[in-house]
Amino acid sequence: MAAILTQIPEDGAQRPEVLRGPFRMPSRGRTSGRELERAGERSGGARFSAPASPYDRAIGFLLPAAAFFLSWWQVGRMPAFNLTMSDIILILCTLLMLVSRGLNARMMGRVSVLWVGGIAMLLGGMLVGSTMHGDFARWPVVAGQYAFALLLIPMVLANCSLAMLRKAAVAYIWGVAVSQAVGITLVNLFSRDLINQYVNKYVVTGNGRLGAFTGEPNSNGAVCVFALIFLLHAVIGKYLRPVVAVPLALVIVAGMVYSASFTAFSATILSIGFVLAFSRIRTVITIALPVLIVVGAYVGLGGPVPAVFEQRVGDAVVSGDPTKAGTFVGRSVLIQEAWEMSGDNLLIGLGSDGYRKASVYGMPVHQLYLLVLNEGGIVSFLGLSLMFAAMFVHGIFITGRSRTDGVSALAILGVFFIYAMSLPHMFARMWNGPVMLMLALAAAGAAASALTTVRRPRWNNRHLPADGQGAQPETERTPEAG
Repeated sequence: MAAILTQIPEDGAQRPEVLRGPFRMPSRGRTSGRELERAGERSGGARFSAPASPYDRAIGFLLPAAAFFLSWWQVGRMPAFNLTMSDIILILCTLLMLVSRGLNARMMGRVSVLWVGGIAMLLGGMLVGSTMHGDFARWPVVAGQYAFALLLIPMVLANCSLAMLRKAAVAYIWGVAVSQAVGITLVNLFSRDLINQYVNKYVVTGNGRLGAFTGEPNSNGAVCVFALIFLLHAVIGKYLRPVVAVPLALVIVAGMVYSASFTAFSATILSIGFVLAFSRIRTVITIALPVLIVVGAYVGLGGPVPAVFEQRVGDAVVSGDPTKAGTFVGRSVLIQEAWEMSGDNLLIGLGSDGYRKASVYGMPVHQLYLLVLNEGGIVSFLGLSLMFAAMFVHGIFITGRSRTDGVSALAILGVFFIYAMSLPHMFARMWNGPVMLMLALAAAGAAASALTTVRRPRWNNRHLPADGQGAQPETERTPEAG
């Protein structure tokens, strides 16, 4: 087991590149760890880092590729196994990491035990329900999907360097933007029949909503929100230039508008507003202000807006009545049914995908909490709650070490929690993959920030000898510095 799982000290995030590898410094006697860190900082870290192994180079290429295709759920997907191009690449990354250095079992830092316990409870309750109802065949599929998405992938990401995670984040932004650009172009140039025949039947729905390569309008709106949070984090972290970020933001916002998702629109306002509220004014001026100017000018000049967006989102926003937002009424009926059924399924649930068979409507309720309560009973419901609590506490811990990283992590968690209120099972990687990537990126960034943050040395001249030798400056180490 020790050869497979690598335990990383403290919060499980890998140390920055500048702190890895042997340092050779001309000095008398041993060189302290702090001197090594300062040397790495002065050099930029590159010349002192250990040479990358062939496995690391392969992972460094494959991980951004997986992130790029993370939102392309309906492109190259194998429905029988529910695997996409991104999933296959992530499996290769997992195998390479197992061979080279193992996986990081502390994918959620100090709350990893709670995280794993919550997953065990979630799947265990469904296992009992499936077994008691004599329909065990579906449980291994659902359990495998959840284990891959919420255990293996986080362990891989938690064992990656900060530089690699940043490349993956930028690749994800580009993947979402390219998907929206292609989808919007197809919708405006070709009819739906031609798109269905020559491209993909999921790009655009019958009422004109954009599904792009995600395959479903609500899912497409969600990945747009995730991408905007990543984009803000990249600009604030200065690993994506504003001159590139602004056009990408405009394309992603346009894709969200064409998806005509009220949930996506609301989640965007809340999450982006949350990030900007805790950001410096320079960040607001750099990216938010240009985007607002462009959008305001477009609307003020009477630029065309998709009719489906006006019908599904515009009317609900203007009137303040959420019942006008698309299928809100229909989903409310399913939620009421699920609530009434939950009393009979508290101890022993219906099992994996059992709700679809028990419902008079023949479809799962679009509310993850109630769906889990009915299919896995109170045990699965408590497991799901424990998982969400672990993610939130992990985000709080990250915020305590780095406000920028922590706020971005909490923002993307907020979006994830919002969508959990309006969708069924969320084991698909396009839903939880961005969340796991941001948590790993934020944890790595917070660890790097904490390791390189020290106060200015305070010299005590009263204790200096006459020749000025032999005395050392007194330094104060902040809690973040450790």
